[in-house]
Amino acid sequence: ATSLEGAVDLNSTLSVAGATHLKAAVSVGGNAVLGGTLRVAGATSLEGAVDLNSTLTVAGAVSLASTLSVGGAAHFATTVTVVGATHLQSTASIAGNTVLGGTLRVVGATSLEGAVDLNSTLTVAGAVSLASTLSVGGAANFASTVTVEGATHLKAAVSVGGAAHFASTVTVAGAAIFEGAVSVSGAVNI
Repeated sequence: ATSLEGAVDLNSTLSVAGATHLKAAVSVGGNAVLGGTLRVAGATSLEGAVDLNSTLTVAGAVSLASTLSVGGAAHFATTVTVVGATHLQSTASIAGNTVLGGTLRVVGATSLEGAVDLNSTLTVAGAVSLASTLSVGGAANFASTVTVEGATHLKAAVSVGGAAHFASTVTVAGAAIFEGAVSVSGAVNI
């Protein structure tokens, strides 16, 4: 064995065939090329940029003190938990189900291409425009005026609890039954 207690200055290549044990710090002024595996038993501090040309596998948790920028696709094999706010500057595409535990707020327009199933109340502050048929399975309650611009077809009985005002002609094709008094202010043609 050779023991060197003082400084050693090598002006050329150092080739070591066996294991090398260094009990203090190693300072390399130029590039270092390792042909095999690098194993570090303690903490590793890298002060400059790190360029990895292959896969990075981390067995434990990863903590980043600053921004994470990913130039390509990011694949997560399990759950992703975000503690703070999440800002997406482009489209989000989700192939499976999405469960939101709190409120969903959408600032812009929302387009839903499939069926929408609401298990509770739907409150709309503005106007609602339906391009197709509206089907209501239960009772419909309107707290204000209902205006119908086109023809209205009612396939069953109509019950009106208050006064009914018709600004134009009322045509009844079948029998008409009035259970109370009928007041007509104009002419009646029978």
